Amino acid sequence: MNDRIIQNSTQGERVLAALSYLSIFFAPIILPIFIWIFADKPTSSHAAKSLIYHIITYIGPILLILSIGFGGVLINNSSAITSIIMITIAIILFIITVWYTIKNIYRGVKVIVSEHAYFHP
Repeated sequence: MNDRIIQNSTQGERVLAALSYLSIFFAPIILPIFIWIFADKPTSSHAAKSLIYHIITYIGPILLILSIGFGGVLINNSSAITSIIMITIAIILFIITVWYTIKNIYRGVKVIVSEHAYFHP
């Protein structure tokens, strides 16, 4: 069944799927929602997955700022272990944010380049 679907895929569907991932730079939440609602099944699956990645990517910096802020407050009021924990949380959140940003770029390029990547979100 996948062979038949791969042969019937159009370049427009691939471009929409790739744009849903690469829209992290110009319309991060809005474009994947529109593609998810209005596109057909394989493209909408990619848009839904990219929407999750975009949400993770944009929640990460918010939590990062909060953890650094709470870490700064806690440094003045408590022991060094609490500040080390907050700094560790900030580093982990930064790594997760960078990871999902790179993953969005990778999947956007992979959808365009690879024949089989389009139908396995």
